[in-house]
Amino acid sequence: MKRATILAALLAGVSMSSATAADLGARPMAPAYAVPAWSWTGFYLGINGGYGWGTGSTSVGGLSDSFDINGGFVGGQLGYNWQTGNVVFGVEVDSAWADFGRTDTIAVPGGTLTGETNINYFGTARGRLGYAPGNTLFYATGGAAWANNDISFTAVVPPFALGISNSNTHVGWTVGAGIEWAFLPSWSAKVEYLYADFGKETYFSGVGGGFDFHPKVSTIKVGVNYLFR
Repeated sequence: MKRATILAALLAGVSMSSATAADLGARPMAPAYAVPAWSWTGFYLGINGGYGWGTGSTSVGGLSDSFDINGGFVGGQLGYNWQTGNVVFGVEVDSAWADFGRTDTIAVPGGTLTGETNINYFGTARGRLGYAPGNTLFYATGGAAWANNDISFTAVVPPFALGISNSNTHVGWTVGAGIEWAFLPSWSAKVEYLYADFGKETYFSGVGGGFDFHPKVSTIKVGVNYLFR
């Protein structure tokens, strides 16, 4: 009788253990931690630098000419992005110190004549529209552009030298495209191409009516942004 009682108790214990194990196996697994998707929404601030090249066109009295201009620049940008789904809308303002232009010297009787044009500053205010499949943003951009340009002429006939100069601010438009990649939670790097038509301005208007100058420039820039979250 005792053996039967002990056997019944052991069978009951085994049955309870199996039921408990089954209950434990049926419990749902805790969900894995969801890594938040990258978002481009927010203010950002950054620096940039690059190279510019293009043409400067002059016209006076029905005659026109053009020549190459080129050089480097360094500056900064600030802006704001809004993201909805994979679509990103944004606005950006940038400005840069530049040194791209052209210098030519020709011989004149008894000396030389040097002409120089130089864009020493330019900036843009643009909208951006892009597609962001994660932490990479592909975008198109366009808006207003402006530049400060100096033109000077220096005549040297030893022992004398005479120089005149004139400076103007050009206002025009720009379009382009770029790629931006977020490599850390608040940092991104970008490569951007812009074409800028800075518009036409008149120089030396007090000297025989002067002449018109019209710069058009392409730029390639690289930059780094910090996104404020």
